Amino acid sequence: MINSFFGLEMGRRALDYFRRGMETAGHNISNADVDGYSRQRVEAGTTIPFTDPAFNRPATPGQIGTGVQIEAIRRLRDSFLDAQYREEMSTLGYWEALEEAIGHIELFVNEPAGEGLKVALDEFWAALEELSKRPDNAAAREGVIQSTKNLTVFLDQLSGNYDQYRLSLNQDLGSLVTEVNSLIDQIAALNEKIAQVKAVGGNPNDLLDRRDLLTEKLSELIDISVSTPLQEQDGDFKIDLHGKVLVQGSQTRHLVLVSVPGNEGFYDVQVEDNLFDHVDNTDVLLAVIEQKAPTAVHSVLVERLASETNWKVGSPGSLSNVVSPDQALNLHGDFSLQVSSGGVVKTSHQFSGGVLPSPASDESRDYSFRLAAGGFERVISVNWNDSASKWEIRDNAGNNALSASSTLSLQDLSDFINANYSSYLNASVTSDNRLTIASSDRHLISLVDIKGDLTSQLGISDSAKTVTVSVTEEDSLNAIANKINGAYMTEGGPSSPEEWLRASVEQAPDGTYYLTLESQVMGEAQRINVTGDENGGLYVAHNLGLLNSDGSTNFMTTAEDALISFDGRKYLSSVNRFTEARQITPSDGYAAKNMSEVSSGITLQLAGTGMASVRVEHHVQGGKIYGMLEARDDLILSHLSTFDELAYRLALEMNALHYSGHGMGENADVTGTAFFVPLLRQYGAARSLTVNPLLEQDSSLIAAAADDGEGNSLGSGDGTKALAMARLKQTKVLSGGSADFNEFYLSFIAELGAQGRRTVTMAENQRALTDQINAQRQSVMGVNIDEEMMDIVKFQQAFNAMARYITTIDEMLDTIINRMGIVGR
Repeated sequence: MINSFFGLEMGRRALDYFRRGMETAGHNISNADVDGYSRQRVEAGTTIPFTDPAFNRPATPGQIGTGVQIEAIRRLRDSFLDAQYREEMSTLGYWEALEEAIGHIELFVNEPAGEGLKVALDEFWAALEELSKRPDNAAAREGVIQSTKNLTVFLDQLSGNYDQYRLSLNQDLGSLVTEVNSLIDQIAALNEKIAQVKAVGGNPNDLLDRRDLLTEKLSELIDISVSTPLQEQDGDFKIDLHGKVLVQGSQTRHLVLVSVPGNEGFYDVQVEDNLFDHVDNTDVLLAVIEQKAPTAVHSVLVERLASETNWKVGSPGSLSNVVSPDQALNLHGDFSLQVSSGGVVKTSHQFSGGVLPSPASDESRDYSFRLAAGGFERVISVNWNDSASKWEIRDNAGNNALSASSTLSLQDLSDFINANYSSYLNASVTSDNRLTIASSDRHLISLVDIKGDLTSQLGISDSAKTVTVSVTEEDSLNAIANKINGAYMTEGGPSSPEEWLRASVEQAPDGTYYLTLESQVMGEAQRINVTGDENGGLYVAHNLGLLNSDGSTNFMTTAEDALISFDGRKYLSSVNRFTEARQITPSDGYAAKNMSEVSSGITLQLAGTGMASVRVEHHVQGGKIYGMLEARDDLILSHLSTFDELAYRLALEMNALHYSGHGMGENADVTGTAFFVPLLRQYGAARSLTVNPLLEQDSSLIAAAADDGEGNSLGSGDGTKALAMARLKQTKVLSGGSADFNEFYLSFIAELGAQGRRTVTMAENQRALTDQINAQRQSVMGVNIDEEMMDIVKFQQAFNAMARYITTIDEMLDTIINRMGIVGR
């Protein structure tokens, strides 16, 4: 039988439910504008009815309801939309970071509407063109100096702004990592509180909202993955970064800023307990790892460092009586110059028989050629021995002559090289009758005919353009230097700085003067080859100190290329810091001429010889932090590389032309003057580009006039060289010979504009996508005040009705208790 007070208990439960419903609606309204808040709903259900089915149950007509009970107060969230929102927030953070970075960069560049580098370049070319029209005008010459200084200052400031912004990004990166670690700690602390509330049967909705909000903020910074307690067997809330757990319950693992020596000490972002060095042996090399570099571990063997020097030839001892650079030398004859080297392997034409048969009476009987590789050099002679009727081979080092047969064969040459130079070279004859000469330590091999044309017949001589210099009795050192310098860009002569050299007259400690030749570009490939006249005579070259008496080159400095093996592939480089190098491969006959990227996104800085490994691994691959890393290491470095390439090539091309021209007035007989301070390497060229201080002091040194071929100027009114320098504006010398200076820079501006449009478009699209997803989320979790007010009214009316019900029950009980049994007394 149901207790008489049953109705009061049912009313109490209902009043509690309606009151809690109104309180929850009020809580929702009060938090309507709170970021991350999820609206809550009281979930109610009927209590257990009276009575349970059994044989001894009271005889009642079926089960009787016992009222309502509160089962839970739940948050209204869509876990799928939450996960999608976090993922898209990481992408949005990435694009917004790039959008901001490119916005700053566009301010630095100030193109195309502003006074940017293009304006400075145009003014520079215009000044040179004006000089070509009025080469003897002092104002025109001063205009060239000032426009050049403006150009160099602008390049320096532009690169400096990039460097400062890169430093700022690195500092901001530290702040973001601190923020990430703070969010990780807060999430872990909330996990602990949430676990405590749940342990006593509570429902920590507000704490869960706070945790979800912090997780969303974290997802904007890094590309995390979130596992909810329902997804984990251990019931922990987990956050991981590509398999590296950052939060598990109350346990945390932070991000760490790791200084990278090869990247100017700038930070890499790694996960605690998973730290690594990009390079395991910094005594051998350093590396700059861009974000685009694919994950890998590379093995590097540095066998040789680059000397980073130019070839230089000359000697102060051969002409010991030259006390003035304008003194007539009383020399008569010719010598030839060539700037070149071959590959690390030289392969001859195919010869089915001998190379040189027995000579007829009118045929050459004496041949000599220079064989060189790295610091090794020998002059080899092949002579016909009349008495023995056979060819003999010997060299200038006194090695025993090798007696060949009456027909000189490839095997004879191979045997001689292997017998005497096995420490430097390996020679062999292939099955198809070709002579191959390989450098043992992968130096570039140079073969130049001194007398006769033996190496040319073999097809293994250096193929660069050769300039013959004729010397007369009246010529001085200055006149000879002018003839050499003036040969640049003449018909049939060398036409690029890599193909030629700079001649100058230097003074020895004893006061005498001597001639020096220096390559314009450093590295083994620019070896200076000095040969004699058409008959092989070396008289003039020897007396000028360019050759020793035995025909060997009188080098003052030599050049050596770096040799590395990267993942088993061998490369040569004339500099120790490089992204691209020349691969040694049989596809081009081991010529090692073509530049190629060693590994995408990796710049190497060689420091010593030995083994090292380069580890490429990116712990953060998305979010705002990744965008900042990419802006700092990929975007800005690529732009700085563009400016360096432009500056380096401008200095190289301008200097090469300026060396070949004459000044005016007292400097009319002066050639070989640099226009810009020479730049040895491309890296850092934009900040180092400087006009030659000598030109600032005396603008008459500007070499506007050309040489007449005899070492004399064409006159102060000649502007041939000034016009040639102005025409560099349309000369395609950049991007592998596909672009001139203005095209190269305009291509950069177009690329920057495309990058800017892409980042703005992607950021806008991503914002629209995240807003759309968030709108869908808000339709589920957002507070609708009208709806909450309706709930309040509903619960209020229900509360009033239930209160009336309780009053009625109370009246019934009052009748039973106080009034029943009074009738009839």
